[in-house]
Amino acid sequence: MNITYRNEGNILIPNLTVPKSPNKPIGTYGRMRKIYLKNYRSGIYSAMMIKGTLLDHLADVDELCHTEYNERLKAMAESQGVTEELKMRDRYKWTGLMNNIDQSVREQILREFVYAEEVSE
Repeated sequence: MNITYRNEGNILIPNLTVPKSPNKPIGTYGRMRKIYLKNYRSGIYSAMMIKGTLLDHLADVDELCHTEYNERLKAMAESQGVTEELKMRDRYKWTGLMNNIDQSVREQILREFVYAEEVSE
């Protein structure tokens, strides 16, 4: 990294710029990832802040989590036989099964992406 300085009186001040933030939104999973990095991986968090890659990383994680959540929810519902027909026949059973599937998928997503040790920059 090459830093330039400007002279202000007798003091050299670095010419630093704030990186542009991504246009992608940072949702729930991205915010959870930020809290995790800040509290438990502060070195990685600080390095990403300095490099200006944190916001892009959080937006990417959030997008990945939402995509994976939708795919896994659908696949798990199909594998357990939770269909629209079941919803029409027995709404309470369908609701219970879908709530169980939803929580299982959310736990997988959190464990694999939000609280992951590896950071892809």
